Amino acid sequence: MKFRMWLLSAAVTTVLGLAVGRLQAQIAINASDMFNVVGQYYLAHANKVEVDVSGRLGFPGGPQAWDFQSGPQAAVFRFDYVAPADAPAASTFPEASFVERKTDLSDGNQAWMYLAQVPGRGRMNHGFHDPSFSATMPSSPFVPPLLDFPDAISFGDKWSGSTTFDSEISFQDLGGGDDLGGGLLFTIPVRINLAASATADAHGIVSQPGIGFGECLRVNELTQYDIAVDLGLGDGYQTISTQFVRNYYWLRKGRGIAVQITSRQLDTPPPDDFAIAAAFVRMYETNHPDGTVTVPVIRDLRIVLQKDGALLTWTKASGIASYRVESTTDPARPGSWTALQTTTSNFIVDKTANAPGHPIRFYRVVGLAN
Repeated sequence: MKFRMWLLSAAVTTVLGLAVGRLQAQIAINASDMFNVVGQYYLAHANKVEVDVSGRLGFPGGPQAWDFQSGPQAAVFRFDYVAPADAPAASTFPEASFVERKTDLSDGNQAWMYLAQVPGRGRMNHGFHDPSFSATMPSSPFVPPLLDFPDAISFGDKWSGSTTFDSEISFQDLGGGDDLGGGLLFTIPVRINLAASATADAHGIVSQPGIGFGECLRVNELTQYDIAVDLGLGDGYQTISTQFVRNYYWLRKGRGIAVQITSRQLDTPPPDDFAIAAAFVRMYETNHPDGTVTVPVIRDLRIVLQKDGALLTWTKASGIASYRVESTTDPARPGSWTALQTTTSNFIVDKTANAPGHPIRFYRVVGLAN
């Protein structure tokens, strides 16, 4: 339902008119707001070294405003959404329907994340291909795939998931080669168990360079990595370390992950209000539709008072099927509005208005699109 709202008040001797912006329910992020269409892209400023984010993370709840117009610009990342056939190792990720290709424009390094948008469920992450993570084993499928963002997200929503992926640690001879004539001495298989829990814990407005401001949800995600290695001694994988990372994602209508701030990797869970970030990424350009909904406008709203009551008139708008007129004596009090009449015409008469001793009454006219 789309609607535009106007307020008027009627008293014995005064008339007050006030136009009010479009009423919105609390923001919800849907699949269409995320990047899941081949051909979409975005550019983002980022840091190269750890940065101080003291006072920039905000607080649970809202509404609040986050100003990310300023921030690190040492690196620029380009994220392109491509078909699996245009990414390496596509056969390793047969269930992926699109791929996020991340390019560091300063050095040309690339990494790929294999994804699928599942209706009614959300975005499934099938793993990654990243030579900088492991030169000898760059492809790491997730078993099972990980739900990273649900199909629809509202303030207060929570979700979690876990997966496992394999990689390798390579040890090289930096002194000129080994007895076999190569620089690679040996590799150790690595198995990482990943468990993540996320909450859409805050909401408000986020402001970014290049693309202005818009409504957003903040997602607070804690990720745990249990790292195990197989030393080839016959006893399988043995856990050698557990590491934690906290990610904040600002999800914006039509912009997906508009800003991301990631903590240092620590042996214990980072606090919610960590001060030092390992990553601070801010979108500043994209070809993703902005998600703005065109809302029909009710124009020329007028009120005429006389002893017989109040006449409210307005100009009909294309795309509006009917109009609901409501009133209250206290527009600031939640739940105080009462419906007077619903009509397909462009006027109503409130015969109870302007009666002796009647308190000032505020009106609002809501245009209903369906």
